[in-house]
Amino acid sequence: MSKKFNNKYLLIAFAALILLFVFVKFYRSVKTESTLKTDIVKIDTAKISKILLYPLSEKGKEIVFTKEGKVWKVSNGNISTETQKNTLGNLIYQLIDIKPKRLASRSKDKWAEYQVTDTTATRVKVFEGEKEALNLYIGKFTYQQVSDPSGSGRSGIVGTSYVRLADEKEVYAVDGFLSFGFNQPFNNWRNQSFVHFNKSDVTKLTFRYPGDSSFVAELKGKKWTINNQPVDSIILTNYLAMLGNKTASTFDDNYTPVGNSQFQITIEGNNMSNITVDGFAKDNSNFVINSSLNPKSWFTSDRKGLFKEVFVGMKGFMPGKKKQK
Repeated sequence: MSKKFNNKYLLIAFAALILLFVFVKFYRSVKTESTLKTDIVKIDTAKISKILLYPLSEKGKEIVFTKEGKVWKVSNGNISTETQKNTLGNLIYQLIDIKPKRLASRSKDKWAEYQVTDTTATRVKVFEGEKEALNLYIGKFTYQQVSDPSGSGRSGIVGTSYVRLADEKEVYAVDGFLSFGFNQPFNNWRNQSFVHFNKSDVTKLTFRYPGDSSFVAELKGKKWTINNQPVDSIILTNYLAMLGNKTASTFDDNYTPVGNSQFQITIEGNNMSNITVDGFAKDNSNFVINSSLNPKSWFTSDRKGLFKEVFVGMKGFMPGKKKQK
């Protein structure tokens, strides 16, 4: 009788422990779910008027994006210019695409670990008119290699970034490598367009160089010539392809040109306005280069960089000759 009585109470106690375990698990699950936001970023893209960015790559110095009509401008101190094409659209898309996949921490003590403090995070603020619609800290990221679930044998990289809102303690894990998109220096946001044209439209290139090294390349029929001499069509076609989609990022914001350029290329053709590229010698080894398609930007180069690619000598286009160095 005593043995049956003891077994009965043991079963009751065991059942109570199971119920307690289930209750604790359920309570924690509900608490976590109630804390995990469904949306971290809530902004109306049509109302965005200004974005402030504080990237680590600029040591937290403020970069300001402002919308003027349909054009976005970017400024850093006294420098103000148009943004690189599509960069603001991509940045805004990355913001609205942020979705929490789990709660990483509820404690301020973990901010340093996830690099979401004032000194370790890249910070972004978004304004709708005068109203601050978002103030977000973007911290560290982690990654892991995963296999294709289809069984193809291919593998890929999955990234996780950590973020927090400025007025909250919680740190959230989200998909992607956000710091790659936001932690960019000022020059990466600027208009880096140098020259752009359709190479098939070009019919004439005039190279004005110092001394007697100037020359003109012309398309006559279907053949390019220089001083009525045939040129290497592959080299010239490759040159046009390179120049027709050229960008540059080595800005010189303090340069003021004096007099005429020592080097100039004029590009003419069908269905296009004339384009000029000017090169000014700062000294024997360094140059500043400018294009009429981006006249407010000056780019620096030594003899081996942009200068060498753009200002090719006549011998560089002739048959059997290597591109002039």
